[in-house]
Amino acid sequence: MRIFSREEMQRRVDAARAAMDRLGLDAAIATSYAASYYLSGAPIHCFGRPLATLIPRQGDAALVTSIIEQGHVAAQSGIADVRHYWDYNTTPDDNGTRPPLQSLAQLLAGAIAERGLATGRIGLEDATLPVAHRDALQTVLPHAEFVPASDMLDRLRLVLSPEELALTRAADAIADIGQERLIALIAPGVPARELVDRVRATMIDAVLERHPEMPFHFHVGTGLGSAAKGAGHSEWATWNGESRVEPGQLLETVISVWLWGYWGNVERAVYVGEPPDDVRRAFQIMVDANEAAISATAPGVPLADVDRAAKAVLAAHGYATRTGSGCGRGITSYEANARELKMDLRRYADVILDPGMAFSLEPDLDVPDIGTFRHCNTIIVNDEGCEVDSRLPR
Repeated sequence: MRIFSREEMQRRVDAARAAMDRLGLDAAIATSYAASYYLSGAPIHCFGRPLATLIPRQGDAALVTSIIEQGHVAAQSGIADVRHYWDYNTTPDDNGTRPPLQSLAQLLAGAIAERGLATGRIGLEDATLPVAHRDALQTVLPHAEFVPASDMLDRLRLVLSPEELALTRAADAIADIGQERLIALIAPGVPARELVDRVRATMIDAVLERHPEMPFHFHVGTGLGSAAKGAGHSEWATWNGESRVEPGQLLETVISVWLWGYWGNVERAVYVGEPPDDVRRAFQIMVDANEAAISATAPGVPLADVDRAAKAVLAAHGYATRTGSGCGRGITSYEANARELKMDLRRYADVILDPGMAFSLEPDLDVPDIGTFRHCNTIIVNDEGCEVDSRLPR
């Protein structure tokens, strides 16, 4: 099945070509999971078998990948010129051997030469392409001029289309279901293993009912916020088999969901039992930081200002911060080290917000001797300001 409509994919290619025109590029080669998926429509985790999506400024696109991807590339991508290599050569014949990188380079060079671009200016993903891969391309295309193009390709994905936002919202909705179930189950004495199993089962049932056609991936986790045990993101299942919820624990409950590679996430700080006054105060400061950042989010606002709004609340109460206030939403993958870094809430961010941009909001308040307080929601910029894409109370 096609993940995105033909119109959506044509819009992306047209935007890429307009960006290439501004930079004077004859073509761009997407080699990362995120950029190749975005421009080809086929989500491929390379895992030792590299890929390349070639988008010329004029003419037909091409896709080079392993033969094991043949079936789903045919089903998901509208690119007609697809070239596959085998694990040992460019063909299955016994006519010599070569590793996948050399096969990819040869097939890609052929596609570039056929388009008359062997001496052209070609954009590469300089931020993610290994040096050995660049050298392999330079060997087979000695007269091409390779130009850094990661920034150009990454900025194509800043504004999520309605089809992308539909996936993001669907993932957030499943995360809501998981988080709601997790909070309902947390009680003193409950085994950690039981929590993770029951929450995952609830989310699997929800996905199979709502989105039976979609591949999915979950992360169900928490960090302990006590001074004795540290804090941070970790799987419930990393606790030993005897671990149980205890009174007085401050938990960061993290539910992440990926549908077709688009990330939804809901996180809540949860205290087990009746919280003392110092916990209540810290919790409220964290909530106020979230609300300040939400109020600051609107079209035309620098992304860095949203980060500053959250940090200003923490600073007013004498707290420093160890992280940014959130990260970009869109195509993400732990497996492929893929994050929408341009949309991270950082003081150095240079993005000006537009409707359709999306990011997580998760200002992090780490209080010595108490623990870590953090909520996380997906924030979607709209014409009036923003939408908080979660139905759970903050």
